[in-house]
Amino acid sequence: MFLQKLKISFMLFALISMQIGFSYADVGISERRKQLIDEESLVRENEKSEIVSIDKTATLDDYIRIGLKNNPGLRSEFYKWKSSFKKISKESSLSDPQFTFTDYIEEVETRVGPQERAFSINQKLPLPDKLWIRKSKAFKSSEEAYHNFQKNQLDLIYKITDVYYEYAYLSKAILLMEENIKLLKNFESVAQARYKSALAQNQDLLKVQVELGRLENDLYSLKDLQVPLTARLNTLLNLPKNNILPWPNESLEDAVMQDSYNEIDGLYDVLEEKNPDILASSSKIEENKDALKLAKREYFPDLTVGVTQIDTGDALNSSTVDSGKDPLMVTFSVNVPIWFNRLNAGVQDAKASLKASENYLENKENELFSQLVLVHYKLRDALRQSQLYKDALLPKAAQTLNATQSGYEGGKVEFLSLIDAQRVLFNFQLAYYRHNANFHQRLSELQSLLGEIYREN
Repeated sequence: MFLQKLKISFMLFALISMQIGFSYADVGISERRKQLIDEESLVRENEKSEIVSIDKTATLDDYIRIGLKNNPGLRSEFYKWKSSFKKISKESSLSDPQFTFTDYIEEVETRVGPQERAFSINQKLPLPDKLWIRKSKAFKSSEEAYHNFQKNQLDLIYKITDVYYEYAYLSKAILLMEENIKLLKNFESVAQARYKSALAQNQDLLKVQVELGRLENDLYSLKDLQVPLTARLNTLLNLPKNNILPWPNESLEDAVMQDSYNEIDGLYDVLEEKNPDILASSSKIEENKDALKLAKREYFPDLTVGVTQIDTGDALNSSTVDSGKDPLMVTFSVNVPIWFNRLNAGVQDAKASLKASENYLENKENELFSQLVLVHYKLRDALRQSQLYKDALLPKAAQTLNATQSGYEGGKVEFLSLIDAQRVLFNFQLAYYRHNANFHQRLSELQSLLGEIYREN
């Protein structure tokens, strides 16, 4: 009977106290909870998945999908978010009730009988709205962790894209280098034939051999670069360290920019609304605002409610009214917050943290806006350079080489001019693919700044 009374009493206390917490708008928490469950099911599934292999048909989307599934750093950020989200229930819950058992070594004699032992239970109830604020503060903290998780997703996508296009450019550079070496060897054969026929000087043959030696040396350096680039990709994708990835299935010919990225003015608002760094910093400010509210609430006392029942034996005179009746008492107590030095210090600490987070956000916005301008410039410049080489410089360089080669074979042009024309065309080809690779790298960096999360098709 006693335990049933206690259970009913403390259910009532809990409902009264927690009503403050339930009045909080829980829509955001519910949405994040669903999202967390979905993400966690994917993470657990990916942790059990076997090591994947990448063949020569793999696209950038395949690399990104594998990276998002396998990267342990991203999983670490997910679990940080999960840990932070689970603290919401912890912070918005009442503290454990305190049960006390008292045994009277010397029984207290009363009219209705001797008091032998006592049972009491006490529950602390934070007032006036501390549970609400704690719940709000914990949710803002979990939002900061969520946006940091998003930021790591974006960073991972950008890193994979950056290395992927660097790897694609390396493939093109090696192919072009090999083709130009073959071309120079043909020139060398022509120079040797003309030298034997006394139609050309020995210096022509030496020039082409020097150029061949330079290109072959550059080719060795490019081929050696494959190992560190694949090692970087393997790290981002969490693949075996010694895994040699095939050359990317990428033509580097499709440098096309969306209309929405043309003007920088339209991107400022997108950055401010969707950039996860800004969103995380904003959540930190809201969290510190709640921390300040909590610090101010420390000036208010907390209520402790208790119920005590004393186990009483039968009276010596069994005819005594209420003989052996167990008294039941309800107690109310409050703490007295009188140490104002501690309370004031807590408020000042919270104010300083709030100011720090506000200034951090302002500085972060300034940095990101300047970074956006620079990345947008590099993106447009890479596109302009790509179009220039494709539409004007490359066709003219190819025509120049053909004309120079015909002139040399007819004895009208010096061999040095032929080598220079070939070198110009080769450098233009390298520059064209370099600008195309830069365009895709800067485009990914811009999308990362704008908070455009990759979605699997």
